[in-house]
Amino acid sequence: MARRTVAVLAGGTAVAAVAVVVVLAGGGGTGLAPEGGTGQVKAVAPNVAVIPVDDRRPLPAFAGETVDGRRLDLASFRDGPLVLNFWASWCGPCRAEQEGLELASGRLAGRGVHVVGVNVRDDHGAAASYLEEFRVGYPSLFDRPAVLAARLGAFAPDYPPYTLVVDADGRVAARIFGVLPGGSPAAQAGFLADVVEQATR
Repeated sequence: MARRTVAVLAGGTAVAAVAVVVVLAGGGGTGLAPEGGTGQVKAVAPNVAVIPVDDRRPLPAFAGETVDGRRLDLASFRDGPLVLNFWASWCGPCRAEQEGLELASGRLAGRGVHVVGVNVRDDHGAAASYLEEFRVGYPSLFDRPAVLAARLGAFAPDYPPYTLVVDADGRVAARIFGVLPGGSPAAQAGFLADVVEQATR
């Protein structure tokens, strides 16, 4: 199924202005909101889109156990923006962005932004080892059957890594397909912080 996303016409910084909507081959989802012209979806990179306020959809309700056995309900994070990162221990690109995510988590906490991982299609022991290896400080839900991903509908990821930014009203405000751009943990953390700022301002 084709998925609409955005092509970047960027210059200078990683944060671009408005881009042209194009059609890319791929699976999972029916697109980013409305048909049509420029200006409806902001692009910050080829694999990132900030969704217009009027076209945002609520994050589905979800609660479950974390990888370390605690109970976690996403509704408990309604006091501010939320970053959800879908990952798996067998996913090479997930490993390539994990240090950047951890660094971003610390920076974003000072802005009242929570970061939560969602481990999918994985073995529990492998997931726990991954979190220990990277010394991940934020919680990760253990969602082996990818229930939350299925509930996302048009916003469902095809495969990890996949990151959603949820605004303070509980609506999906931005999507990042694949690994965080930047190439280094510091650059990836800065990039994610920029996306969160654009999506939640």
